[in-house]
Amino acid sequence: MALDLVKKYVVKENNIKHMIAVGAIMRSAATRLGEDADRWELVGILHDIDFEVCSGPEDHTVVAKDLLKDIVDAEVIEAIMAHNFENTKVPIDSRLKIGLVACDAASGLVLACTLVMPSRKIADVKIESLLKKFRSKDFAKGVSRERIMRCTDLGLSLEEFLALSLSGMNEVSADLGF
Repeated sequence: MALDLVKKYVVKENNIKHMIAVGAIMRSAATRLGEDADRWELVGILHDIDFEVCSGPEDHTVVAKDLLKDIVDAEVIEAIMAHNFENTKVPIDSRLKIGLVACDAASGLVLACTLVMPSRKIADVKIESLLKKFRSKDFAKGVSRERIMRCTDLGLSLEEFLALSLSGMNEVSADLGF
């Protein structure tokens, strides 16, 4: 259901793959944390539903609120809006919101590590490589290390969270083409 909904508003394949990846990491993290994995995955998949139809970062997720208001509950919408907290001012004050912020950023790091692998396969990325690349300020400069570190607010170490992220994306590697 979520992916069909996304495809009504998102046409760029890489954007769809990003949402699938974030959904997979959210599912992996939720499972580890004893949270509702289906709900967390839903939030991950829908989090950028308005990315191609909004006019810029100022209204990103605000448009999503309108697109989703009759489809999902307020907690899901608020979590989605919180991942653009810099513009929406929605506080990151729940595990679901923290999870989305961290998982969204982690997907970028895992993807960047995958793309520098000779095989370009997620299965070949090792946790040690992720940790090393995380610490390298010159690698994947657009990936917010601060957002990834929000995993500690969930009680997860960086190493465990990146392992969950890698595992989650590995689960959907066929859908991601990596």
